[in-house]
Amino acid sequence: MNNGAAEKQVLLLKLQHEFETAPEFGQTYVAEADSAPQKWLARVGALLSRVSYTHGFRFQTSLNTSVQYWALTREGVRRQLSAAVEELRLELELDGRDDLGQVYGHNQHYDFLRDLEEIIQSAHSEVFVIDPYFNGQAFATYLGPVGARSSIRVLCSRYSNEVAGHIAAFQAQHGTHLALRKSRDLHDRLVVIDHQDCWVVGGSIKDAGKNPTYLVPLPPKIGAKKIEIYEGIWSKGTSIEQPSA
Repeated sequence: MNNGAAEKQVLLLKLQHEFETAPEFGQTYVAEADSAPQKWLARVGALLSRVSYTHGFRFQTSLNTSVQYWALTREGVRRQLSAAVEELRLELELDGRDDLGQVYGHNQHYDFLRDLEEIIQSAHSEVFVIDPYFNGQAFATYLGPVGARSSIRVLCSRYSNEVAGHIAAFQAQHGTHLALRKSRDLHDRLVVIDHQDCWVVGGSIKDAGKNPTYLVPLPPKIGAKKIEIYEGIWSKGTSIEQPSA
């Protein structure tokens, strides 16, 4: 497994969620792709493949027999989920990261930056940062690892004009599309990866290293509600354009 501690923690939460919310399969094979069982199997397969090639291969083997043994498929896959959960827990324990999230003291700026960079680099399509006090320095320090493969949205408040001044140079250097909006209705500091993985930051990102802080992944159900709330705030926010030359 090549996943870092942050991604392992997210995978652990998602696997536990799928284990606990597995739908009923019934006695008759359900082929419709948009049915609850088939959607669940698709999500589980994607997650197990992220855990390791071996877990992904075992899942595909089970899936190949699902038509003949449909009634037994759910419990077989749940056993695979349970095995993957225990493996992740053990690896996190051995890494000293078995508590979900991480707390950082005054002198742990490097550790915070390393973990946030790992989270940001895991993005495949988008990084969405919500932080009322996000400023230009934080912009340059923390969003560089995104890369051209993903777009960036920043929802901030107090320093929005300062952040806007960095947009053109950042986009030119990194080839990354960036959108900036401001709103007064911000109550959290969040980093959202690919519209689904939601991390809570204990204080403004710009102050990490100066003040104690934390990074904690939200469980999928709670994270989805947070994302929905801030997508609504984003849609009503004021778009900030980069200053004219």
